[in-house]
Amino acid sequence: MRQKCITFLCTLLFLLGGYAQEDSIPVQDRGIPDQLEEILEQWDGESLIPEEILEDILEEAPVTKINLNDLGYETAVKVLHLSDYQYYQLQLYIENSGALVSIYELSAIEGFTPTDVARLQPYVDALPVKSRSRLFRDFFKRSQSSIWVRYSRILERQAGYDTSRNSHYAGSPGHVCFKYTFNSQDRVILRVAGEKDAGEQFFRGAQRKGFDLYSGSLCLQDIGILQRAVAGDFRLNFGQGLVAGSSLLSGKGGGVGSARRFATGIRPVAPTNEGDFWRGGAVTLGNHNIAGTLFAGRRFGKLQNCLGADFSYRRARFKIGARAIGFSLTDTSGTSPPERVRSSCTPTAFNVAADYHLILWRHLLFGETACNERGKFALLQAAQLNLSPTLKLLLLFRHYDRDFSAPMGQGFAANSRHSGEDGLYVTADCILGRKAELNLYADYYRLTGPSYRTDAPINGMDFGLSLLYRPSRQSLLTLKYTWRTRPQNGGGEHLHAIADRQRHKVRLQWDIVPHAIVKLKTEMDWQMQHELSDGKWHQGLLLFQDIAIEPPRTGLALHARVALFDTERYDERLYAYENDLYYAFTIGSYYYKGCKWYLLLRYKHKWFSIWVRVARTHYLDRQTISSGLNQIDKPHKTELKAQMMFSF
Repeated sequence: MRQKCITFLCTLLFLLGGYAQEDSIPVQDRGIPDQLEEILEQWDGESLIPEEILEDILEEAPVTKINLNDLGYETAVKVLHLSDYQYYQLQLYIENSGALVSIYELSAIEGFTPTDVARLQPYVDALPVKSRSRLFRDFFKRSQSSIWVRYSRILERQAGYDTSRNSHYAGSPGHVCFKYTFNSQDRVILRVAGEKDAGEQFFRGAQRKGFDLYSGSLCLQDIGILQRAVAGDFRLNFGQGLVAGSSLLSGKGGGVGSARRFATGIRPVAPTNEGDFWRGGAVTLGNHNIAGTLFAGRRFGKLQNCLGADFSYRRARFKIGARAIGFSLTDTSGTSPPERVRSSCTPTAFNVAADYHLILWRHLLFGETACNERGKFALLQAAQLNLSPTLKLLLLFRHYDRDFSAPMGQGFAANSRHSGEDGLYVTADCILGRKAELNLYADYYRLTGPSYRTDAPINGMDFGLSLLYRPSRQSLLTLKYTWRTRPQNGGGEHLHAIADRQRHKVRLQWDIVPHAIVKLKTEMDWQMQHELSDGKWHQGLLLFQDIAIEPPRTGLALHARVALFDTERYDERLYAYENDLYYAFTIGSYYYKGCKWYLLLRYKHKWFSIWVRVARTHYLDRQTISSGLNQIDKPHKTELKAQMMFSF
């Protein structure tokens, strides 16, 4: 089977290469999808990546070109991946020479190379800065609203919907959610969302109020000294995330800029799933140089309150910040009245932290230090060195005390618990020429306490390289190799011996634009992993072909995939990004033996859009899928999704 698959795809690659047109549009890098796949592969399996963070990533992505003359720091660094030095030089150029007339003026700014200009060209523009109108006079005149409604379900009958069973779902198999957004001049933003999970009742029984989750937030921003005020649901990102971070779009293997967290501060949200967010209020006051934040709320779905503050001071080349957060539990029903009062007033956890970043010539130093209520520390220190226009280097050291804990923390780490770890991460970006780029990274770390599937301290090592080659403007070849060694518990009935577990993975990817309306992507992923219990190497293989067709001026778009996969076990599963509905994210997990296909159709006409997606996975080595209430007594699983969106 594998030989036939490889022969088929290699032949297809050869044939497609002959149809490339010189007047086609250029191929763009995949960016976010690649980073998410890398994060999933590095995740240690102890917990799942929260889906709400993936949803937020889509909301952050710009839908129109970004104006360089009105470019904020967060957008420049996080979305456009500019270095702090490039952003500083861009602002200095605009201050001295006036607004940019063309994006090609970037070539005259120190720190920007022709490669940088070519990379930014599809995403930016140079336009006059629009004058700000009066908020209340044009409140509705210059406002926008959008609402989308989504429905999805598994078409095959699952065991949980058999009412003859003692244990079964009370509701229908459909998953329903919606989100409404009102935006007036980016200064008043209202979001409201609701969600009903598959198997739950809807406007009857235990859910007479309809959706089992309602969420929302009201945000005021950029009004005088009021930078942002939020009432409702929100998340927080400060410093490098050691004590307050909810962003996962950073990690290993994404290049020099991927390891750094960005302090986005308060982020108003309206999640469509019961994830990890805070419900309360937050406000940021100040200006570009000095800002202070106060926030208070309750963690959704948990008996935990938080109260905290953050302060930051920024100059052209320097920024410092400090924060303190206290946490307390609200469940004191099992204590006597005196203890109940004492428990409600005494924090159960407390974090303080300070961070900085400093531009020294072309280089950047940044880091954060944190401490919890037990006096246990966490430290992250990094240096980003721009050695030449073609070579960038990042050195990142981190230390987490064994008893360090931060309920809101999400710093750079190999262990999802963010405690008991020391490590050094090194990565380099090198431009080999006009057509080739190389990224290398290595991470050596030591876990000083027990962790997932490991009962003793261990040393681990990750290594990877990524080579990008552009034969023409219409094609992009990518070769990635990663190697990981991390000791885990071995065999033994009563005593788990610690032994190295190694993994090798290779990805070969070809993106090509044979015509202005057609994009193709062919990918092969192969993984080999050593199993401690039997001492053997186990393999996994994934092959797939994508096609995207978007005829201009029709509003239509079609995305399709055919995939073949063959893995010996679940442990050799392979991940791949899949196109999905708007504001939906799918990172497919391929394991066992079978095939998968999906079709995604979109139609957009002015203020109305509709998406329909059908995906089917067929397994060749089993007759049942999943277990418990989700069990399907067939070798295939079909998922249907539909979404409508209205903008006005």
